[in-house]
Amino acid sequence: MGRTEPSSGLPPQSTRRDARAKHAKATLNKTIPDLLRAYPRARAGLAAAELITSLPDQQTTNNKTRRGSVSESPQEATEPEARAARFRLRLIVADSITAALDLSPPRRPHQHSSKPPSPNPGLLNMASPLRPGGGFLTGATGQEESLCLRTTLLPSLREPFYRLPERGAVRSPDVLVFRDGAGRDLSKADRRWVDVVSAGMLRFPDVEWRGREGGSKREGEGEMVYANEKDRELVRAKMEVVMGVFRMCRCRKVVLGAWGCGAYGNPVGEVARAWRKVLLGSVGGGRGKGKGKGQATKQQRRGPVWEGIEEVVFAITDQKMAEKFRKAFGEEELEYVQERGAEGDSGAGGGGDEEERPDDGPDDDAEMRAKIAEMGEQMEKATNPDLKARLQNLVDNLKRQM
Repeated sequence: MGRTEPSSGLPPQSTRRDARAKHAKATLNKTIPDLLRAYPRARAGLAAAELITSLPDQQTTNNKTRRGSVSESPQEATEPEARAARFRLRLIVADSITAALDLSPPRRPHQHSSKPPSPNPGLLNMASPLRPGGGFLTGATGQEESLCLRTTLLPSLREPFYRLPERGAVRSPDVLVFRDGAGRDLSKADRRWVDVVSAGMLRFPDVEWRGREGGSKREGEGEMVYANEKDRELVRAKMEVVMGVFRMCRCRKVVLGAWGCGAYGNPVGEVARAWRKVLLGSVGGGRGKGKGKGQATKQQRRGPVWEGIEEVVFAITDQKMAEKFRKAFGEEELEYVQERGAEGDSGAGGGGDEEERPDDGPDDDAEMRAKIAEMGEQMEKATNPDLKARLQNLVDNLKRQM
């Protein structure tokens, strides 16, 4: 027997995007202004937003902090590598808003109008370096657009701050979270405060396929990596700026992600290892010779000491990407929580980054065309089927954006 009523599937993508754009404009023009009027603290946070292009020297600051502390033993003061690994590291398969809400305990309603006794959790906005909010007003569904739809972040991303500097970030304190990861309005008692750091990642870096050293020659055994060491160094520099701003904000708990691993084409393994290097001072595997599981040598641990940070959570919405990230970072270093997030369409928020990074302007469009042509040439020369498939996925993603 046939259907008695027509089937109802999802509306066309263009229709859904138009609906998201309409919702975004209503949020920016009505919802956020109403909230800013109701919350003096949110207004003060908006006024305090700033573009940061330089930070105090990390090691100098740490030395001063250690010398001025009476709670540390001499051994602690002379072994920063031991302190570097003290914060908790977690990886959660969820969107960044869900992760931030988990880190921020509920407060009584009256506390929303005054400064809380403990610092806000910090949240990395994996931002478009060209336009405030990325494609928020055109219906894009990346991580930044999700934040702009669920928080009072967007007004703090002022036009004069852009183009974002390569080694800089926007600090937005006391951002109010008024919707959850699924986009549902939070009650007044459930709303939270976060400090947001907005920074742009490399866009369309040159990458190449690298087989696994010492492994078998079977096809597909390897990964995409940066073709240029300077890109690897720049990524770590960007991450150090982000962590430095969080430290300046006195955040104890921060939410990070697979930064740039969506439409911008940064390899997941490279980004994971860069975060490990910045956070722990070591870049691979989590083992030092002669050490137990999860330990590294003093030489490996040498690096920035993020004084005051107690917990770092990586929020990645795509489970496959999360597993690749965890493997590259070091499985023994990360607590792994498998929990579906709700960012973006149908709860998929773009694999932890810019799934649908929007029309940033004519220059961006020309750059994408050039990158598509370059990847097409790489596919013609590639003999590895897995490499060809990865390149094709990137090309298809770029074409969808255009």
